[in-house]
Amino acid sequence: MKRFTLLMLISLILIPLFAEDWITIYNDDLSLVRSRFELNLENGRQEYNFDDITSRIKPASVIVTGGGIRVAEQNYEYDLAGKYQIMAKYLDREVMAIMKDQSKLRGVLKFFDGGSTGIIEYGTNRLLVVADSEVQWIQLAELPANFYTKPTLHWSLIAPKKGVYPVQMTYLSGGFSWDVTYNTVWDEKILQLNSWVTINNRSGKAFNDVTLKLIAGDVNQVQDSYYKNTASSGRGMLSESSMYDAAPSFEEKAFHDFHMYTLDQKVTFANNQTKQLELYPPMPVKARSEYEYPTYSTGVKSMIKFKNTAENGAGKALPKGTIKVYKQDTDGNLEFIGEDSIAHTSKNEEVAINTGIAFDLVASTRVKDQKQVSTRVSERVIQVTLKNNSDAAKTINVIHQLATSTRIIDSDQKYTADKNDKVTFTLEIAPNKELIYSFKERSEY
Repeated sequence: MKRFTLLMLISLILIPLFAEDWITIYNDDLSLVRSRFELNLENGRQEYNFDDITSRIKPASVIVTGGGIRVAEQNYEYDLAGKYQIMAKYLDREVMAIMKDQSKLRGVLKFFDGGSTGIIEYGTNRLLVVADSEVQWIQLAELPANFYTKPTLHWSLIAPKKGVYPVQMTYLSGGFSWDVTYNTVWDEKILQLNSWVTINNRSGKAFNDVTLKLIAGDVNQVQDSYYKNTASSGRGMLSESSMYDAAPSFEEKAFHDFHMYTLDQKVTFANNQTKQLELYPPMPVKARSEYEYPTYSTGVKSMIKFKNTAENGAGKALPKGTIKVYKQDTDGNLEFIGEDSIAHTSKNEEVAINTGIAFDLVASTRVKDQKQVSTRVSERVIQVTLKNNSDAAKTINVIHQLATSTRIIDSDQKYTADKNDKVTFTLEIAPNKELIYSFKERSEY
């Protein structure tokens, strides 16, 4: 009788003759994997196990085409071989447990809960409950059927004749993600913008020499909580040889209602690896510094703004990500001065970066007076106090959002209003001075 231990698992997986992969990575834990390979098939219907897939595959999305073959049936096998899974499928069958004292216990397996094993002993018919810590190893009469060491697609294929068939398989998967970090250096006039794509592979599969595309935009998905477990790990590094080759670069173009970035070189991803690639060459962008105080907020925000145009040195489709800002100190070293996130930003739109709260600028808002003019009309006087405790004059934009039924009827200071009922007071404050002003707003219901 042939004997198998838990360590001796043989997987009869057929291997494709040739394989090539493409990956398109979207936002929100979604990727499209496209594989091209060849299968050596017999004539007629046959069973085929294909395990060169991610562990986060969405089985219902699989499309297999090529050479006139048909997929009559597909099963996604993800109950992977392991001690618990094997023992669960071996209930009521013969086993032999080798104890740590080298004694042998032979009988019929009745239960296994991960901490103990229940065996009805041959000869005595007693149920012996043995602690898992006392068992050295368990010997099985044979390997249980239908076991897989990797997530596997089990196909029932129909081939019109015997031969080698070129096949293309496409499927959606979780496990790949990408985001952008913009590292910038600010000198009060130019924002030197460096953009890096960080790609994480948590798909359960390594990819070698794949064609890579990134899609920026919010692709609609039906949410499924089944695949929401993601892991994190340390950063990967680009291979040393890439330093001597042409630097990879992305070609950007509009695609449907999104933007696509295609890498001009093939790339390799190990499983559980983080890889960083340059998105765009460095861009010196003309920008401006501003201070903003939204009424009722806790402080004056220090802002850096620029319009995303070619004239300003940008004019690129900027995927959502994090912008980190550095500034050179008097000793010539770069110091970190803040970061902010941006949404997907197309060309000709404004980018606003909040680097933090200005230390020497103080602001507050209070309702000074409020009255009910009639049952449908109310008025209130809002007072804003601004202090500049620095040694230089500062200009602060005070932002006040009006309700749709509200308008300003009197003000100590000039203001502008946009089509979204956002009012802006632009006020210059002398060094070490305080400015207090009021405005009256009326609400009609």
